[in-house]
Amino acid sequence: MSSVSPEASKVLPLWLRALGRLPLAILYTGAALLVWLLRHGLRYRVRVARDNLRQSFPEFDAARLDALLDDYYRRLGEIIAECLKLATLTASELRERVRITNLDLVQNEIAAGRSVILLAAHLGNWEWQLQGTAVSTEAPIDAAYKPLHGARANELLLKLRSRFGAHMVAAKKLVRVVARGRDQRRIIAIMADQIPSSSAGRHWVRFLGRDTAFYPGPGEIARMTGYKTLFADMRRRARGHYEITFQPVVLPGESLSPEAFTARYAQLLEGAIRADPANWIWTHRRWKLPPPSQ
Repeated sequence: MSSVSPEASKVLPLWLRALGRLPLAILYTGAALLVWLLRHGLRYRVRVARDNLRQSFPEFDAARLDALLDDYYRRLGEIIAECLKLATLTASELRERVRITNLDLVQNEIAAGRSVILLAAHLGNWEWQLQGTAVSTEAPIDAAYKPLHGARANELLLKLRSRFGAHMVAAKKLVRVVARGRDQRRIIAIMADQIPSSSAGRHWVRFLGRDTAFYPGPGEIARMTGYKTLFADMRRRARGHYEITFQPVVLPGESLSPEAFTARYAQLLEGAIRADPANWIWTHRRWKLPPPSQ
């Protein structure tokens, strides 16, 4: 299974490794104070999160929305603490904290010499999700990512995300990388719930009660390769402990167009969000793009 070498850990900045050595309980406390300040002092994207929740769950009254907002920001603080801890977590610690209920769906494909597409989302702790998958499988992982604008922040994030061997690929280069590696068995991991930047490349789907733009890339890659595609549903089971369950996006015998494929992914994601609303990222301006009809 994948593991991290001491040399790979040393490339991280000293300050991050120092923070990562702190017990999670201390990191949780510090992150909770930070998030309280963001939520109640600086009001960081509170209006965005509240509006997203209100429109996605019009049946919720004001009290329930406030409780959901508090739960969401509390979990956001936990994710911040856990991402800091990622700098020093070992492979065995990650396997203990991120359990995959049906890993055989991936392992069987890899054992048969076939690659697999994993469609993820900002559910649970999405940073631990990639690392938990990397340390639980023997196959190489090509993981798509959206580069940050700040060069230093982007470099730091890449170092963290590749600690356990994941190969990070800029999203706009993913199709080319996949095409070049058709003869190699591997896992292709895609965070597919972000906003597509190009107007020429958008699939519009009804999602959480609104017309929503999704990347067409996953559907196109699935059609081009014929790889088995699984939706990764990550749930929080306890503080610092998560569970991933894979669900097929395309059922046996089905043939989906890229548009129908995107709609199926959106349907699976919406089901996961409705099961635990605070488990998704609500401070993201997910619906800032106007639908084509507008």
